[in-house]
Amino acid sequence: MVHNNINPLTFTPQQLMDARILQSNGLENLFAQLNSKEYFTVYPPISQFVFFIAASIGISELLVSSIIIKVILLAFELGSILLIAKLLEKYNLNKSNVLIYALNPLVIIEIMANVHFEAIMVFFVVATFYFLSNKKIIVASLMMSLAVAAKLLPLIFMPAILLYLKSDFKWVKFLSYFTTFTILLFIPFFITLDIHHFLQSIDLYFQNFEFNASIYYVLRWLGKILTGYNQIIILGPLLGLITFIIIIKELKKEAGFNLLGLINFCLFSFVTYLVLSTTIHPWYLILPIALTVFQPRLYLMVWSLLIILSYATYQTADFEQNLFLIFIEYLLVFIVWTLERVGKISFKKFFYQVA
Repeated sequence: MVHNNINPLTFTPQQLMDARILQSNGLENLFAQLNSKEYFTVYPPISQFVFFIAASIGISELLVSSIIIKVILLAFELGSILLIAKLLEKYNLNKSNVLIYALNPLVIIEIMANVHFEAIMVFFVVATFYFLSNKKIIVASLMMSLAVAAKLLPLIFMPAILLYLKSDFKWVKFLSYFTTFTILLFIPFFITLDIHHFLQSIDLYFQNFEFNASIYYVLRWLGKILTGYNQIIILGPLLGLITFIIIIKELKKEAGFNLLGLINFCLFSFVTYLVLSTTIHPWYLILPIALTVFQPRLYLMVWSLLIILSYATYQTADFEQNLFLIFIEYLLVFIVWTLERVGKISFKKFFYQVA
């Protein structure tokens, strides 16, 4: 759309096709494969820029555009692996831990096969930590802005980052530059004042979408028993609010932390968000897997394997979710998390025993 001088926030795919604003056999074939025809985009500026590059070079050839996107994602993946290795070396951690991310089957499948832009987000998030470790506040704030401009989810890390920078009011400098960079990155996106379309899509995420959830599905079941219908319009925003409260409450317990402590808290924040989310697609685990290399968690490794069970949904004609498989997924993850929590098992113990 950007390649054709159309703001991606202005129209839904359905509106584009109905109004015949864009006409080509390639687009019609692609449109038929979409499962979000009536929704406005939720992809921020960096993602849209990648789409623009792929469309411009690919010249409306889907295969060529797809290859271009994969090459871009591969470049970001290699960058992430390099930065993770540098951080592991700097903090005297096992450099082979980088393989937890680099060779994880889920990461490889979701990025290189299914073309998810978490690769870009991961790179900029890791780059943020890298430059923070080198006390490059301005560059770190730019990296964080770019991470948010790739995917909005890194915003959940901002409270922890500001606490990390609390000494000498470094947080003020970081926040000021982050705000400035973010506004500059998003200005072209909202230049047609279609921000309400973007917010509408985010609202749909919290109040309409549900996939492979854990706690939410239990609450949905209870809600149907008590009221007779799905309470997602209440439960979605409520669980989002609870996530925020938990993160802030835990953050208040921290007097401050070093960079590794910051990374661990960011991992805690993101996992909390996932556990209370209404929607957990497999690729949502890519960022937690990248963050866990600094203090490996076995339950995340197990989860990254078990979440593949959710693909069973796509094997049904009407995309019906298999709740039994979802139950098995989270039961096993919870068991491993509990055993790891009480010290019965750990990533190191497990792999030493296997070896």
